[in-house]
Amino acid sequence: MTTERRIPPPPIHPLAALAVIALDNVFNVLEFLDPFLLLVTSLVVGLLGFLATLLSQRFLAREGWGVAAAKGLVMGIIAGVPYSVTGTVVGAPLLLWAGVHQWANLLPASGNNRLVDQALRPPELEDKGHK
Repeated sequence: MTTERRIPPPPIHPLAALAVIALDNVFNVLEFLDPFLLLVTSLVVGLLGFLATLLSQRFLAREGWGVAAAKGLVMGIIAGVPYSVTGTVVGAPLLLWAGVHQWANLLPASGNNRLVDQALRPPELEDKGHK
């Protein structure tokens, strides 16, 4: 009896997590330039985080508008917090989760050489019935 352990996909698309990390680092520069810009910048970065997550979840992860908007709202709030740490603390584990999920899907299941067979056999031969 074989039990197959599967790592579920992350709740957020990796591109959305990467966008939140990138937007989070905008605050590194602005904290030193002008503290009064933090309020405006926080709103703009939060809106950009919301839009990046909304569009990534809707069109890349193929989720519905409601679910994508909810995830966008959460990630937008996280990106808009005027400290350079929160988006990275949330985005980095999500990116790591996505990477582990993809890597685990490449491993052969239950000891067979499925990955090697797929790499060595051209896909056009499988369609014609050649094995």
